[in-house]
Amino acid sequence: MRASAYQPEFGLLGAGAVGASLAGRLLTGVRSLGPVAAVSYRVASRIANSLKAGLAARSADELESVRTVLFYSPAGQMQSLLEVLVAADVQWVGKSLVFCDCQAGQAAEAHFRDRGASVAGIRNCPIPGRLVIDGAAPALLIVRGMARQLSMKYIELGTDCGDFFQAAMTLGSAALTPLIDLAADLLRKCGVRDGEAPLLAAALFQETIKDYSHSGKQSWAWYAREPELHEIEAQTADGRDHFEFVLRDLIILGLERFDKHPAAAARLRSAGRRLSEIVSIPDAKP
Repeated sequence: MRASAYQPEFGLLGAGAVGASLAGRLLTGVRSLGPVAAVSYRVASRIANSLKAGLAARSADELESVRTVLFYSPAGQMQSLLEVLVAADVQWVGKSLVFCDCQAGQAAEAHFRDRGASVAGIRNCPIPGRLVIDGAAPALLIVRGMARQLSMKYIELGTDCGDFFQAAMTLGSAALTPLIDLAADLLRKCGVRDGEAPLLAAALFQETIKDYSHSGKQSWAWYAREPELHEIEAQTADGRDHFEFVLRDLIILGLERFDKHPAAAARLRSAGRRLSEIVSIPDAKP
């Protein structure tokens, strides 16, 4: 009987709930998935059964048989699973390594690149309906194809730009939430009902965001005209909860960011200390 010429394209090294992850969406029922490896054969069998694809591997060494290795791990199991991959008897030259919905870190990625692998990543994006991809060809071409397979738009990052991207995500999410909450609190102080205040605050921010999406920095209220400083001084007269300093710092940030109205910026700087000057930061211990 003649042996089959079929050769699986993908192998997987996984941990945790792979089937519920982005990797699972990409791989469920895929005939081109070959060996499925994990920290043990029992775990590998469970993952393969959840995917209804691939064959459980006794060892990560079996990943040598495929051209593309997919890697998925929850953060808490990342280090132990990376150690399994590092120890595997795999010749990485000419192979692609794709990190699915997880980030191993620059040091780990460099380890495999130094051994000849092409490394890329694909993961969910905080912006709904989009994926984030990065890496180098040919692995980058693979993750582009994965994104198209899911019919999803993707944001492709440049080399070593992951920290910048994450900073942008933080600035537009967790770092912004306290400002929305502060606006809601100010509305409550005006007599707005507790339940309505956060809705109005959120609507205000959404309107600002919509204007920015249409006009960019020119949507800023003081892009073309100077701020009315007497109004700002009245708004910042109450320094409770550092509000005075937060508002003044944000206005100065805008003036500096857009390089507008230097006289107004200078007057605001001289009007009082900035928040960074009043928040005590302990000296670093030697």
